[in-house]
Amino acid sequence: MHVVYKDTLGARIQKELSGLFPSVPMMVATLVAFAIVILILFFLLYKPIKKSIKARQDYIQSNIDQAKQTNDLSQDKLKEANDKLTQAHQEANNLVKNAKVRAEKVIISYTAKAKIESKRILEEAELDIKQQRDSLMEDSKNNIAKAASELSRQILKKEVSKKTESEIIDKFLES
Repeated sequence: MHVVYKDTLGARIQKELSGLFPSVPMMVATLVAFAIVILILFFLLYKPIKKSIKARQDYIQSNIDQAKQTNDLSQDKLKEANDKLTQAHQEANNLVKNAKVRAEKVIISYTAKAKIESKRILEEAELDIKQQRDSLMEDSKNNIAKAASELSRQILKKEVSKKTESEIIDKFLES
């Protein structure tokens, strides 16, 4: 029985396996249909998708390149702006420094002019004071001489000649 069972099992396996593989013409037709489907899929799906992916990659790469160029340009502009700003700061510092130097020169100049002017005013004032003192002294001497002459006339009640009077006055003024 054992042997019989093996034969039936082997026959069954062989029968199942023979049903598993189709006939050769069916297999060839299936392979041809599969090849046609692959070609259709290749031309209708793969190539357009590949083309679309390539276009997308090119677009992304061009955006990356453009961003790099823009970044480089921005860096150049930033460096240029920083250089101009540094130069402007230096120019401003130089202007301030020059203005301080000019202001100091102007201060020194005006101080010197003020000193000279004050010295001149003082000299004029001293000269004016001296002239006024001399004039006052002269007027005082003349007034004193007139008063003395008048007093002496009244005291002496005698007439003194003009010549004598002038001599007395001149002596008095010289002393």
